Amino acid sequence: MSEFVVSTGIGLFKLLGLVFIIVVPLLVLLEIFRYYGFLEKGIGAISPLTRKIGFENESIFPLAAGIIFGLSYGAGVIIGETQKGRIGRNQAFLIAVYLGLFHAIIEDTLLFAAQGAVWWILLGVRFVASTIITAIFGLWLGKRAL
Repeated sequence: MSEFVVSTGIGLFKLLGLVFIIVVPLLVLLEIFRYYGFLEKGIGAISPLTRKIGFENESIFPLAAGIIFGLSYGAGVIIGETQKGRIGRNQAFLIAVYLGLFHAIIEDTLLFAAQGAVWWILLGVRFVASTIITAIFGLWLGKRAL
């Protein structure tokens, strides 16, 4: 029993260290990108694609935050942007749909790849499924308002 507890504890600390090594630099990088205006340039570059799914330009930053850093951080950004009136309810809903399927993509992909998963299959399947399902909801929302 104690051997199990020790090995489990060691495994948990290794995983915690791995998460720390991956997530902290990503958070620092996001702040650097935001400070120097790289986020706005990236948003401009991908907006023609995201518009086809149903996203407005104002929705891309909260979407990107959730994709990169996960649901908790993304939800905080979505709530903040909604409260400030920068995105509407339909956009918040579409972001939530997309993030439900495609959240923390960088973090999750790196973590699963570190455990032996084939990263490009994981990334590809999640991207295609998320995009198709969100586009369907975008079309549906075009006919109704929340």
